[in-house]
Amino acid sequence: MIGKIELWLNILHYCIYKMDYKLHMFSNKINPFVLIGKLPAVKRKFEEQGTTLLDTTNKIWTDKRFGFGIMISGGAIVGFIMFFLWGLISTFLGYLGVYFFVKPIYVFIYVILSYTLCHFTVFKGEKYIKYFKKLDKRSKSEKWKYALLSLLFVVGSVALWLYSFRFLPKL
Repeated sequence: MIGKIELWLNILHYCIYKMDYKLHMFSNKINPFVLIGKLPAVKRKFEEQGTTLLDTTNKIWTDKRFGFGIMISGGAIVGFIMFFLWGLISTFLGYLGVYFFVKPIYVFIYVILSYTLCHFTVFKGEKYIKYFKKLDKRSKSEKWKYALLSLLFVVGSVALWLYSFRFLPKL
């Protein structure tokens, strides 16, 4: 059971990372900081170092261990798991007739639960890198299937979270 949860969380993490990666590559065309790299003085300075501003920007953003993209996808997966847990627990308790107001301590507990789950199944020991290598080798149709399932999970988690507000106590 834990193995399947680990697999699907890593697939979700991979899909979010790839989406962010593609958005980054698309934004390079209009990124003003990358355009600065085309100025002759800046270009010459980077050529002296044996690189370009675009290569440096891509390295900072797309590095799979310490890049901004992996930080964004890690934060996103924790957030979506938090929405899922919050929606699931609140809806379940609402159907049992237990109503409660949303307090900051509850939000903090959901964040801690979701981060702990993600830490042990995705981040600890950089397990996600092993899964990224496996998932990169999959066929394009399989990657599309995973992307659609990830999108459904994200939309479903947010929808369940919004639905859970139905069970807030009435004043």
